[in-house]
Amino acid sequence: MNFTIIIPHKNIPLLLDRMIKSIPMRDDLEIIVVDDHSDACVVEQLRNLERENLSLILNQECHGAGYARNCALPLAKGKWVLFADSDDFFNSGFNDFLNDYTDSDADVIYFNANSVDTVTFEPSNRVDHLHEFIEEYHKDKNKGDLIMRYLFTEPWCKMVKREIIESYQIKFEETSIRNDVKYSYLVGHYAANIIVDDRQLYCVTTRQNSLSRGKGYQAALDELKVFAGWKKFFVVHKIPLELPKFDLCAYNFTRHLWKDNKLFRVEYGKMREGGLSHRFIIGQILKYIYKSMSYKILG
Repeated sequence: MNFTIIIPHKNIPLLLDRMIKSIPMRDDLEIIVVDDHSDACVVEQLRNLERENLSLILNQECHGAGYARNCALPLAKGKWVLFADSDDFFNSGFNDFLNDYTDSDADVIYFNANSVDTVTFEPSNRVDHLHEFIEEYHKDKNKGDLIMRYLFTEPWCKMVKREIIESYQIKFEETSIRNDVKYSYLVGHYAANIIVDDRQLYCVTTRQNSLSRGKGYQAALDELKVFAGWKKFFVVHKIPLELPKFDLCAYNFTRHLWKDNKLFRVEYGKMREGGLSHRFIIGQILKYIYKSMSYKILG
C-alpha cells in the first residue's frame, strides 16, 4: 500500500460521497473514514459506502476532528499519508501527482489548491495564504522553505511519509479548533527534504456552519493554548519567523488585564498549558503595555 487518505466526517454524507468519488481508484491506495458520532440515520448511510480499500471507523462519542484523525493514524498502511476534509474534494491531475511521487526521496510533498463555495462553486479566498506561501517559496527558497514547514498548518495539501509520523510519534491535538497546527509544524520540522508542487490538486470549499467557521469561548481558549505551544516551539528551536497569529492573541490577552481580569487569569493559565514560562508571558504583557503607552504618548 503506497497511499493512505484519512477523512474525518460528521453529518455530511453527500459531501463525503463527493470527496470519496474524487479520489482515484488504485490498488495501492486506501481510504480511512472516521465518523465523529454522526446522527443514527447518517451512520446507516455510511455503512452502505461501497469502495475497495475503504475502512470505516464509527466513534461512539463526539470528540472532534483531531481525535478522529488520531484514531486512524495507527491503522494507516500506506507509505504516504494524506488528510482530506469530507466537504472538500480532489481535482483532476491528482492521480498523476501520486504517480509522480510514489518513490520520491522527500519526506513531505506540499501541493497547491483552489477554493470554491460548496454549493455555487463560485471562487472563494480560503487558500489565498497558501498561494502566497508557494509564491514566496519560489521567490526565496530559504525563507519559503521555512514558511511551508512552519506556517502552513492545515492538514490538507501535504503528503507525508508515514515513517516520519511514526518515528516522531506525531499526533493531532484534540482541541475544538486548530487541532492541525502542531501536526503540521512537527512534520515540517522533522522532514529532511520537502518538495513544493505548484499544481492545484485539492479544492477547499467554503460552507456555512462548518467547523472552521465555528467560534466561541472554548474555541478561543483552545486557540490561545495552541498558539502558545506554537510560539514556544519557535522560541525553543530558534525558528526565524514571525508569528502574527500569536502576537494578536497576546495583544488581546494583555488588554484583558484591565478590561476583564477574570478572563485574563483563565487565558494566562491557557498560555501556561501551551508551555510558555511565567517569565515569557510577563515579558509579553510588559511589551504590549509599553507599546500601548507609547501610542498614547506619541498620539
